Amino acid sequence: MNPRQSGSIAHWAACVAIFFLPLAIIGTPAVLAQPGRAGEIVRAPKPKPIDWKKTTDEAVKLLSQYIQINTTNPPGNEIRAAQLLKEKFLSDGIPATIWQSAPGRGIVAARLRGVGRKRKTLILLSHMDVVPANPRQWSVAPFSGKVKDGSVWGRGALDDKGPGVIEMMAMLAIKRAGILLDRDVLFIATGDEETGGRQGAQWFADNEKDIYSDAGYLLNEGGAIMVRPNGRQLYTVSVTEKAPLWLRLVATGPTGHAADPPEETSVTHLVRALGRLIDYRPKIHVLQPVADYFNVLAHIDHGPRQWLNLAVALRDPAFAREFLSMPYQNAMVRDTIAPTVLMAGPTINELPETAYADVDCRLLPGENPKRFMETIRKVIADKSIKIQVLLTSPATSSPQKSSLMRAIERLAREDKARSVPTMISGFTDSRFFRQHGVISYGFIPIELSAADERGIHGVNEHIGVSQLGDAIRRMVTLLEIFGGRG
Repeated sequence: MNPRQSGSIAHWAACVAIFFLPLAIIGTPAVLAQPGRAGEIVRAPKPKPIDWKKTTDEAVKLLSQYIQINTTNPPGNEIRAAQLLKEKFLSDGIPATIWQSAPGRGIVAARLRGVGRKRKTLILLSHMDVVPANPRQWSVAPFSGKVKDGSVWGRGALDDKGPGVIEMMAMLAIKRAGILLDRDVLFIATGDEETGGRQGAQWFADNEKDIYSDAGYLLNEGGAIMVRPNGRQLYTVSVTEKAPLWLRLVATGPTGHAADPPEETSVTHLVRALGRLIDYRPKIHVLQPVADYFNVLAHIDHGPRQWLNLAVALRDPAFAREFLSMPYQNAMVRDTIAPTVLMAGPTINELPETAYADVDCRLLPGENPKRFMETIRKVIADKSIKIQVLLTSPATSSPQKSSLMRAIERLAREDKARSVPTMISGFTDSRFFRQHGVISYGFIPIELSAADERGIHGVNEHIGVSQLGDAIRRMVTLLEIFGGRG
């Protein structure tokens, strides 16, 4: 073979290597641009099969340990939980870092590197803090992480330590199997979510932008695979959420002995104001994701035909009364007002100078908080009541169509299920990343029934072992679709 022919063949082989390079990125017979002789095609190792039972058993053990670390917020003290997660990542060779936004307030991040033609990084977000749990109301100790009756029990099993373990174990399974993704996956677990996120996701999003500057997408709590009463599955993907507006109503009045009360006291002012407030009914507004959600439910549940066009149906007073009588449905179509904390005097026979009530308001996307506050003042109709803003944050939304949404839709089709974008009546840490341009969806591929949902912030919170394992498997598949074979 003459030199000219040899050069042509080498050139041809190089072209072949370039042609096949995308296969290294998307999965099947992969070719990696690894060092070798000129024109040599180097095939990537075939991914190893994942032992799902072993992976699930490992997840159960990890979640049990995670729950045993009491991260009730306040005070949170998430640093020990962050260390547990960091050590787990490091043991598998995935770099991980811990930050402290304040003493004891831990945040941990770990990055699984992609290969080849890298696309925008996907963030897998969760939070380590949990709400309080009263042991007297539980059938098991809420921070025992006990495994019994085929479930892992404890505060955080579903909100949000279980989802965090699902995200982590999916990343570990992908790395161990040698599955190649063409984008990085960035795990972030924050603290302080349950009390607003100032020392958690908000702090991280504002102060550590370099860590996620290459991120274009995010998955977080807020949506799941809902198991309907007829057994059918619905993949609900939160694309928007209501805005929090936490208020404190403060009333003042004369002090003195309660045996000789004046006509007006701090407590009477406050009680009357609260009475007018809870009687107020904000206007109904049906957003498009909410309309779409109930339309899909009408089809898969054979629900009321009015759900096919909810905005029109709610003009009928009789249907509106029935629909709004369900708290969840009411919260999906109007602003809500919920007094949650009442504080006044320390003793029964003394008139307190000050009484206050904390009120949790949740505003629909598009509602102006200042205008809402003006309405509240008019409703209260008592100028002596001072209104303090404890927390406010704008409602945020992400597009209903994107490559990540298409990946979720594909996962649903492979599961022979329907998917639908929707709104959640609560708020999550996703809002902090949406504000920085990251397309963020509330979706963790875990099957949840209505009974499961009642455990979130409730008693006897638990997650089934099979639920946990199936969710990890689905998350691995989703990451493959979005970062590999899709």
